[in-house]
Formats: sequence, structure tokens, C-alpha cells
Amino acid sequence: MKQGQPAKKPAKKGQQTPYNLSPILPGKGSMGRLKDMAQEIISASAGLEGRVAAETALVLGDRLRLINSYYSNLIEGHKTTVPDIEAALRKDFHQDPKKQYAQELCAAHVETERRFMQGIEGGHGPDICNKRYLCDMHGAFYANLPKEHLFTHTQEGFTEFPVHPGVIRDVNVSVDGQSIHGPDHEDLPALLEEFARVYNPDQAHGDERLIAMAASHHRLTWLHPFRDGNGRVTRLFSGLYLARAGVNRSNLWSLSRGLSRDKKQYMFELWATDSPNPKRGPDYFGGDLLADFCVFFLKICLDQIGFMEGLLRLDRVESRIDWYVEMRAKQADNPLRTEAAKLLRAVFMRGAVARGAASEILNMSARNARRIVSALLNEGLLQSSSHRSPLTMGLPVHVLAFYFPSLYDPSVIGDQYLGSRTSGDVRK
Repeated sequence: MKQGQPAKKPAKKGQQTPYNLSPILPGKGSMGRLKDMAQEIISASAGLEGRVAAETALVLGDRLRLINSYYSNLIEGHKTTVPDIEAALRKDFHQDPKKQYAQELCAAHVETERRFMQGIEGGHGPDICNKRYLCDMHGAFYANLPKEHLFTHTQEGFTEFPVHPGVIRDVNVSVDGQSIHGPDHEDLPALLEEFARVYNPDQAHGDERLIAMAASHHRLTWLHPFRDGNGRVTRLFSGLYLARAGVNRSNLWSLSRGLSRDKKQYMFELWATDSPNPKRGPDYFGGDLLADFCVFFLKICLDQIGFMEGLLRLDRVESRIDWYVEMRAKQADNPLRTEAAKLLRAVFMRGAVARGAASEILNMSARNARRIVSALLNEGLLQSSSHRSPLTMGLPVHVLAFYFPSLYDPSVIGDQYLGSRTSGDVRK
């Protein structure tokens, strides 16, 4: 949702109806269905987190931050790959300016999400709807970018129009290059105060928090509080809102992935909910339209939870680990011993395994067990903070397409990391 230049403020004719956020939530006629959906999300997301050991969830959840970044960037029309995002986090960039631009944005998304998620606790934490918090998040995102990004960007490149990170816009903007988007900039301070008050997670309870989260996603997108970067910041905000409500705290499913895979409908639902209700004035949101958007949004959440639930079935993950080790055992260069699969499976399921337990799990001497552990640590397939610390799961980029093939397909990870994986393998 970018704009290269400020939009001209339209002349007012007569008495203009004040901008407002009404209705804050969908009408009572829609709340029953939405409450059912919200309760299903809460239950299903908790069930998903319960499938995975806490230490493994921590590693996988951080890996999925790159997926969040990849798909949020894709919504904006910029494509990269997970390995390229990893490279950008190491400050290793493409020579191609378009690819470098996408890398920079994705890396900034990952770093910003990591930082702000640290301050979130399920059911507790900062007032994420507060104007200051939103400005801090926007400012932090741009602080992770090179100085060129301090100006808006179009297909032709960077413009001379400054972004002013962390500062509420002082101009009117256009998303489509023709019509004004969102409220007049002079009305933003009061509207953002109202936004903070009505959507504060502490003002809602239980399933109503998720309905408020869905509604606030649209309202923040419509408010368009900054000169640029609004779409990315809004998707970051909604992920934080979920965690603040105690949902998806481990980041085991990606909201941005779902929105990207149904991008046309997502954009339509945003636009349709912007549409004025002629009976209530040009700046009034229809309650039925907001209900439709919330239904769409919560369906996306349920779809992504279901997708990851199928992907993380332990029997399938074990099979995929076996598959990877079998493939590696046949390689002439740097092969893995087939017994290594036992230890990898145990660590994935338990979350952490004491080093001394490796010999028992592998059913071999301590010396041979240490050799296998050393090989797995050197390749990043296992991790350990010290030579005496427990072993935890590692997920280097070259195993992702094997462990999670439906998530890390060629479009996401690049063909060079697929190895001998075949599309017909039953372990997918």
C-alpha cells in the first residue's frame, strides 16, 4: 500500500460529516458466528502449540518469522526467498537493486518483529494500540533499513518524498494514485486516540479480543497513519495483537501467509469495508461490511492453524527426518550415519536432550555417540549453548524443504536447496 507523492486535500463543500471509527465492532447479529470462530481459533492454536515441545517451538517459531516477512513483502509486490532474507540479516545483499530492496524490507520486518514480540506476554504487556507504540514500531522498522528507505518508493525507484519514520502523516495520501485514502491528516490525532481507547486488548475479554483484533486490522489499514509502510506495520501489529491476546505466542502459524495466499480477496475485503454507507454519511463504516471483513480475517487464521497442524503431525515429521538422513547417508561427501535420525527425532519431540542421553538413544558407545553429536552440531542440525548444555533442534536452511516441504516449497526457498527431493514423495 504505497504512495510516491502526497495527495491534494479535496475542497470541502458545506458541512462535512466528521470522520469516525463507527462501528467499533460488528453488529450483534454477527457476533454469535464470530464468537464461535474466535473460540475455535483460541482452542486450535493452543492445541497446535501443545503438539510441539517448548524448545522446538522456540526454534521453529523464530524460523517462521522469516515466513511472516516473506509473505508480508509478497503482499506488497516484492518477492525474495528465505535464504536471501537470511543473507540480508547477515548484511549480504544482491547486486540487483530490486532484489536488494526486497531483502532489506524483509530483514527489517524480521528484526522489528523479534524486538517487539519480546515485550509481549499472553494476556499482559504494553498497550499496543497506543499511538506512541504504533509510532515506535514504525520508527523501529525504518531504523533497520538503509537511509535510502527514508523516502517513499515507486516502481521507478526512491522518490524525494520523505517517509518521516515514527511520525504521524501530515499530508493526505493516495494508494491508487487517484483518490484520497483514509481520513484527512488533520483528523488523525483524535482518531488515533479513539483507536487506542476502543481497541485496547484490556478492554475486551476472551473471544471478543480476537474479534477486536480483526476489526482493528481494518481500521488501522484505513487510518493509514504514516506516510508509507502502513501495510507492513499493520500486519506486524495484528501478529502482536494475537500474541497479546494469548494466541500464537510461539509464532507457529503465519497470518501474513494466509493473507498473501488470498491476496485478491484480502484487498477486496479491505476496500469493500472502506465503502461508505449512504444512509449514515460518507465516512461511516457499515456494520455488515465490518462483519464480513472479520469473518474473512478469522477464516484466514483458522486456515493457517489447520495447515500447520497437518504439517506438524509428529509421525510425519519423524518420517521426513528419516527421509533427510537416508538421503544424506547415500552422499559421497560428508555423509550422515543413518542412526543420527534417532537422535534428531528424539530432540524434535522432547525439545531438549541431555548430551549424556545421546548414547542411550543411539544405542551405541559414548565415543561413537559423541561423533554423531559433533557432526550434527557442526551442520547446525542440533544446537547447544555450551559443551555441557542440552541438545536442542537446529533448522538450517538446507533441511527446511525436507522437514517441511509444503511450507518451504521452491518459490519460498529456491531450487538450489531442494536436493534430491521429489514431488511425489509420500512423506510430504
